[in-house]
Amino acid sequence: MGQGTTSGLDETDTRAVTKANFLFHFAASNEWPASVKEGEFHLTVVGSERLHAELVDKYAMKMIGAQPLRIHGYERPEELPLDAFHHLVYCEVGGSELKRVALALAETPTVLVSDSPDGLEQGAVINFVATGNRIRYEINTADAVKKGVLIGNKIMAWAVK
Repeated sequence: MGQGTTSGLDETDTRAVTKANFLFHFAASNEWPASVKEGEFHLTVVGSERLHAELVDKYAMKMIGAQPLRIHGYERPEELPLDAFHHLVYCEVGGSELKRVALALAETPTVLVSDSPDGLEQGAVINFVATGNRIRYEINTADAVKKGVLIGNKIMAWAVK
């Protein structure tokens, strides 16, 4: 996935627009450990070219606190470089693939976000869920605390669980 714009992609993908907005707010509204508050802020998308393009198009020039936002995109979980730190990782896959990513990131302050029926059970900290025609999310606050990430009040208030 390149760092291009959304040209050629369906501009009416409201799910991608909504998720991109949530992901940006997850990055900006949480309190991250001091050890990862320098340099670039790394937001990574695995498995969704459309979501990656939406983030690049709308948020690539933004800041997360004093950190410039850097948006990465990968097609498959095995492409995710585990030797580099990622603050926030959205992973489109579920099940055992999601669990493998969660285990690989377990000892880091990375917030893993998924869109899977069993996302929290497989190790995601935040999981998107459909409520009627709306996209909402659930949070595993205990896992966030273990990672040293304080979930912001606004993010907590918007959660369904």
